[in-house]
Amino acid sequence: MQSSSRRDQQLEIGIDAGLSMIATVLSLVATALLVALLLGNSLHSGSGSKPGVANAPGVGQANELQAQQALSTGLTSAATASAAAGGFGSLDISTLTASDPSMSFVSGPSANASTVSVVVANDASGGGSITMADRSSDGICWLVWRAAGGTTWYGAQTGLASCAAPAITTAPVPGPVSSSAIGWQEGSFPAG
Repeated sequence: MQSSSRRDQQLEIGIDAGLSMIATVLSLVATALLVALLLGNSLHSGSGSKPGVANAPGVGQANELQAQQALSTGLTSAATASAAAGGFGSLDISTLTASDPSMSFVSGPSANASTVSVVVANDASGGGSITMADRSSDGICWLVWRAAGGTTWYGAQTGLASCAAPAITTAPVPGPVSSSAIGWQEGSFPAG
């Protein structure tokens, strides 16, 4: 009887081990199928857009902030350089570059957030004004304008392949941002 009981126990252990192995294999197969489905959906979810980081969520906003920060830094450098040079009207690209070598100032158009287009305009007072512009990757041209002793105006224009700072001798007129005109406002950047 003992041998029969022992055989029954070994048979039960064998059946339990076999069922455990089958359950483990089935759960692994189910997990593999779920992973394959999730990967397939993830890989095909953005099939209509260009691959890469440039169109990832938040990248456009980060690039806009980079463009706005470059203009703010450039304007601070221009204000410092203009104090030593006798006003904005006496500034040029080489003076600005010398005041802040980390910035890329150009007299032509800007095609990216790290290149700042600059135009200096002279006025009757001799203090002059400065306009700076740069372009974020989403096609928004961001601008700043300041005259000697004046307030700072901030602007934006949408849908541009590049942007060049316009020569402005008097304070800009406030308006909405659009693709056909620069929208200006005092004190902070307008919503692009």
